Amino acid sequence: MSWYVLVERGRYGESELSSKIPVEGGREAAVTRAEEVARSCTPAMHLSGTSIGRMVFQTSPTSWFVELSKSLWSKSDKGPATIVEHLTVRAAELVHFQELIPAEPPKKSRFGR
Repeated sequence: MSWYVLVERGRYGESELSSKIPVEGGREAAVTRAEEVARSCTPAMHLSGTSIGRMVFQTSPTSWFVELSKSLWSKSDKGPATIVEHLTVRAAELVHFQELIPAEPPKKSRFGR
């Protein structure tokens, strides 16, 4: 079918699919794009101008585990605080798709409600 790069964001012990990026071409194009995304993507919480630490681990031929860190210093802190976020980036082939059928509005009851 078609290939995608999937980016999962791990927060508070739960993960969520934060990006689903379609890729033109086959498996190799998707793997190449996934590695590029792992080395360069920056979630919104890290976009505020300071530098970001990044560690990228290849966990399989098609997936990467990314640790992003950012150092902050607020007025009330006695030292810098570090925020850490984890991402999993994967090249994945879409193997099945079933279109969602929109729900129909509820039928009126016999009393008009």
